[in-house]
Amino acid sequence: MMVGAIDIHKHVLHAAVLDCESGELQDARFPATRDALEQWALRFHEELTLVAIEATTGWRWVCRELQALGYDVRLADPGQAQALRGGKRRAKTDRLDARWLCHLLAKDMLPEAWLPPAEIQELRDRTRLRKALVDDRTRWAQRLHALLTQEGFACRRDRLLTVQGRRWAAAVALPAASRVQVDLLLRLIGAVEAELEPLERELRRFARADRRCQALAGIYGIGPILACHLLAELGEARRFRRARQVVRLSGLDPVVEESGETRRRGKLAKQGPPQLRWALVQASKNAHRRSSPDRQLRASVVARCGANRASLTVARKIARRAYHVLRELELEAA
Repeated sequence: MMVGAIDIHKHVLHAAVLDCESGELQDARFPATRDALEQWALRFHEELTLVAIEATTGWRWVCRELQALGYDVRLADPGQAQALRGGKRRAKTDRLDARWLCHLLAKDMLPEAWLPPAEIQELRDRTRLRKALVDDRTRWAQRLHALLTQEGFACRRDRLLTVQGRRWAAAVALPAASRVQVDLLLRLIGAVEAELEPLERELRRFARADRRCQALAGIYGIGPILACHLLAELGEARRFRRARQVVRLSGLDPVVEESGETRRRGKLAKQGPPQLRWALVQASKNAHRRSSPDRQLRASVVARCGANRASLTVARKIARRAYHVLRELELEAA
């Protein structure tokens, strides 16, 4: 049995192949191109069974090419793989990194990251693009709000994200230099919204046709767009053993420092994808409504700790519900 690993960089790939029976290691360094990767892969096509790659920039095309050639690809968590080497200062080269992944894979100790199916990866690309566009629109609106406030035309910032608010901003009497800036900012906001509209229509169409999104949208505070965001980031619920791991993935769990009888809870871990954390916090914003099942929980936490911590508490609860909803669907389909 032979296992392989590839250390990925922008312009070069370094591969290592380990023969588990003899312990022999073979190294290869070649350009980061599809032709060079295919030539290397075909050399070991009959003997090599598993290939490990790190979840770093460029892993997707390498994984796609290897899977097309029939290889079983394992995605490694780079932080955990490095942590297994220990805290002692060691030499770090591409050759040693590839060999280390080989040894971890051979000993069944590789810290694997989840490899999303093509459907989930495509959905994730669309939802993350939408989130980036929404953030860009918000930044331009904040700049416009600040400029209008400087000129004595204060208004609510969220008003500038509406059609009526932008018409008002286009009509106010401003000095010539400020008018040029306002018109430019209005055009930028309009251009971003023109790209957002078809993307959001596509996501809503997907949510109406997908049972998982329909189930997620049944959770209070989650609409079709947020359901797509949550499904894209969570993917398959069966990769988690319990609902608490979804909270941990989102980074909404506090860091705990424990030593002997001393136990301290610190700030949020914020270790998972920020898009998942954002979607859960957005879903928790409606917990103050009378029809919300979390209204009493939010009110009690607000009285003790404030509104921000209350939103985080509700967001954790929504994360657990999302896990159970997706898990039930997967058990029904099994």
